[in-house]
Amino acid sequence: MYHIGDLKRFIRCPRYYFLTCDEKINNTQYLRSDESIIDLLCKHLHIDNCYKGSMGENNECFFNNADSYQWFVNTRFELENLRIKIPLMHKDKDAYDIYFFYRGIALKDLDFYYYRCNLEILRKLGIEIDDIYIIYINKDYVYHESLDSEELFLITDHYKGKRLIDLFDEEIADYKEIIKRIEGTNIDSYVLKKNKSCHLHNSQCPFYYECFKEEKDLPDDSILTLVSSQYKEKMYNEGIKYLKDANVDELEGNKIQYAQVLASRNGGQFVDKYNLKKFLSKLDSRPICFIDFEWDTYIIPKYEGMKALDVLPFEYVMFILDENDELKSYSFLGNGDCRREFVEALLNNMPKSGPIVAYNALGAEVMRVKELANYFPEYEKELLDIADRFVDLAFPFINGLVYDVRMRGNLTLKKLVDIISGISYKDLEISDGIDAVLRWRDIDLGNEDINEEETINSLIEYCGLDAYGLYLVYKWLLELI
Repeated sequence: MYHIGDLKRFIRCPRYYFLTCDEKINNTQYLRSDESIIDLLCKHLHIDNCYKGSMGENNECFFNNADSYQWFVNTRFELENLRIKIPLMHKDKDAYDIYFFYRGIALKDLDFYYYRCNLEILRKLGIEIDDIYIIYINKDYVYHESLDSEELFLITDHYKGKRLIDLFDEEIADYKEIIKRIEGTNIDSYVLKKNKSCHLHNSQCPFYYECFKEEKDLPDDSILTLVSSQYKEKMYNEGIKYLKDANVDELEGNKIQYAQVLASRNGGQFVDKYNLKKFLSKLDSRPICFIDFEWDTYIIPKYEGMKALDVLPFEYVMFILDENDELKSYSFLGNGDCRREFVEALLNNMPKSGPIVAYNALGAEVMRVKELANYFPEYEKELLDIADRFVDLAFPFINGLVYDVRMRGNLTLKKLVDIISGISYKDLEISDGIDAVLRWRDIDLGNEDINEEETINSLIEYCGLDAYGLYLVYKWLLELI
């Protein structure tokens, strides 16, 4: 028996599907909700008496109760080897209104395949559909004192000027054909080929090197490390193996690509010393603060003043380099609504002057500081002053001022720390930001199955390496000029 998620993974890439068959795939676990969304939806729609489905049920469970209820919640159906779950159904005479939940604050990029598969199964089971609604989160809703399910959600039966029921009727989802392909394919028979899902959402598939093992052993300056290139495979197949030999007419022209080509031609490294020196002049004064934040993202707001998809910073580690080249560190790790404690600790530990260094600062730490300024107007001036002092250490790399072929097209802080120091995040108990968030939730929610002291130490160690890594990269850039 298959689920729609199985079909979507197979459509993305058959090999990806087979390699994840034994894993629980949950792309929304990183959006936090401590409230049951389905319970909140029931409150919003004033659903008191309803039939609630449960795992393992079949069609008969619904049909046996069809005359006893008007509302049906999380009802399971199965047909032609496909199982589905409908969040909410409302019976009106002999037809049903269907309600789907969209995890966002604005309807965009709707998953038409998901909706059409669900509706096709219902229709084949003889369930007449009267109307279709999508419930989504009200972007203007602000949490005050307690959660108001009345104001939290919005409901629509239209999308881009068309009724949803008409829109979903425009094309039938042929799930039987996908299931037939799944059952006629196995991991050994699938012919490996690259497609856009190998680098989906600017992220490399976790199984990429398992599929293309030979690329893991390619030289650091292989043409296949060329960033944002639609022609690198073509050049490789034409016999162009190294960045230094790239066909300039087939470069998209971004600064990183040219830095890569020049690094390959210069023996492995390219440095635009003039512009790098100009950038580093922003870090001429002392003290310099190197800082990293960690935060959680709430799909359902939980604390005062929060909106949907707002974030809550729960940790920082900073290293301060003083006039005597001495390095001191400070850290904060809170739980619950620790925003005020976070701000006060930050202001207490942060030097009153001097540059503040972070990686991808504008889209991360600077944004968090400005959000905190909105939450706490009494600290607004001090926080905005801090926001103005940030220097983004990613700038030299994303603008092609520095490239080392050992980066292999990877411009992350973790990769830089690895190549310049030999320190690997893989050696840490917590090795990435997503894991850090999930482990913090264990502490925050009082998970008794964990060793809290060890988890706290692991969180500080992980965040601390990000902050210390900034210092290491800074020192390395100084050496380059």
